Amino acid sequence: MSTKLDYTAMADQELFERYHRKGQTEAFDVLFARHSSSVMRFIGGMLGPDSAYVDDVFQETWLRMINNGDKWHGGNFRAWLITIARNATIDLLRRLKPTLSLDVENESGESWCDTMIADGLAPDHALEGKETEAMIAELVLKLPELQREVFLMRVTNQMSFNAIAEALKIPLNTALGRMHYAVKKLRTELETTRDEWQKRRVL
Repeated sequence: MSTKLDYTAMADQELFERYHRKGQTEAFDVLFARHSSSVMRFIGGMLGPDSAYVDDVFQETWLRMINNGDKWHGGNFRAWLITIARNATIDLLRRLKPTLSLDVENESGESWCDTMIADGLAPDHALEGKETEAMIAELVLKLPELQREVFLMRVTNQMSFNAIAEALKIPLNTALGRMHYAVKKLRTELETTRDEWQKRRVL
């Protein structure tokens, strides 16, 4: 009498091999149950939990994992899966102009839009809130990918920096640094491009 395999007791690598090499769907079911919440949290942090695209990217992540199994040669399976999710998310953001909710408050009680606006901006150069938000959303796409993902995770889902660091498998100070440089760059770009947006208002 054969002994039934206990898939839940297996390590990720064994589960992956049993599914990818032997087609044992029970192994995939355990991998999915074990890591799906982490993948969903990551994607929700990148796009915002209410984004209509979260489920699409979630499904795309698992499809890419299945179709690219030969590219994983061991190591941290969750980190590899999160990398796939990040790439799928960035591919989506390249196709779509991001919709960011920048009116949420940061730790200082200010909206992200307010923190982006340069101090001392003359009243005749000021843009209305929605215009500022649209401008920042456009500029976010121009950020370096590593800074952009931290900015999106922090702003769209208000994830803590500890959670961001854990999701991206980076030190806390690296996550803080990327956010700092992203905000600094956005402020600089906002100041530089405000005149262009002022012209759009009068056209």
